[in-house]
Amino acid sequence: MLSRFLRRTAIALGALALLAPAATGTTSAADPPMTVVRFAVNPHFITYAAFFDAYEKGYFRDAGIDLQITKYTTSATAQIPRLARGDLDITPVVPGPGLYNQFDQGFDIKIVASVDQPQPGYLDGSVLVVRKDLWDAGTIRKPADMLGKNVDGAFAGSPISLLTLQAIAAGNLKQSDVKYVTREADVGQQLAALVNKAVDVQGTTEPTATSMQLKGYGVKWLSYRDVIPWYQEGYWGVSAGFAKDHPDVVVKFLQAYLKGEMDFAKTKGKLTPELIAIISKWTEIDPDTIRALGATPYYGNFGAISSDSLDRVQKIWAAAGLVKNPVAIDRIIDPAPLAAARKALGIK
Repeated sequence: MLSRFLRRTAIALGALALLAPAATGTTSAADPPMTVVRFAVNPHFITYAAFFDAYEKGYFRDAGIDLQITKYTTSATAQIPRLARGDLDITPVVPGPGLYNQFDQGFDIKIVASVDQPQPGYLDGSVLVVRKDLWDAGTIRKPADMLGKNVDGAFAGSPISLLTLQAIAAGNLKQSDVKYVTREADVGQQLAALVNKAVDVQGTTEPTATSMQLKGYGVKWLSYRDVIPWYQEGYWGVSAGFAKDHPDVVVKFLQAYLKGEMDFAKTKGKLTPELIAIISKWTEIDPDTIRALGATPYYGNFGAISSDSLDRVQKIWAAAGLVKNPVAIDRIIDPAPLAAARKALGIK
């Protein structure tokens, strides 16, 4: 009798063990192991809207990525040293002089995908804003009208400064023909510069430019489409160490991000209530201002990198003396992660 009872008890306990939840600290098949990715972003840039969408919808979490996000309010140019040192794993980078000069300093940051692309009917990331009283007086209407004016290119070596300098050149002007500065000021300081008439043309980003216009401080004037329509302003950069140690995670990161781009592609440039709420949350700008943007950035290239854009930008910085030793563009790009991510998502 006792032996039969012990046998039945053992069988029952075994069945219960099979039905019991996994022990604390283990991971079920439905929950992939999480990999920490150190990441930094300026949440005030509309350029990163597809990233905001992907994060809010849990695409990174679903891919097993634990994004440790640091927020900053300056230009992405300032993130190059952090990425080069390995203080960050993946982060947005822009084609400023530092991206090209890093190789002379012994670093090997790679860009693995683009962020957005100028496209008619869509929103650009950077804009030149003319002070409203000058616009109303007809003082500034074309690039040549910047002659002798106070022009702020925001952050040195940034997409804003490139747009500003190329707009000056489009007016057949030299930098010395205008009172050109890069104050590297935050949004509040840029607004104050317009109000106090310390600047005539302010380079800034969206949605700040739209906010300036709605408040009556300035009028949106020129963006990439008007001056440098070939230009790609942002990329996803990966530190050399992380790319070597976690190539699979880089692919998963891009898959998650591309799902955000695919969400935007479905709207064909239209701002839906859901996207307005997400963008407003991240940029900390009210929904009415976001709605007034009228369109989204263009993400329809799904991460494709323009070697031509990178080459043209490098030549601009080299001509300005800011890149001393130009590098072969294919040395900067690692196309493999994007190819794998796009294939996994069925993107051709």
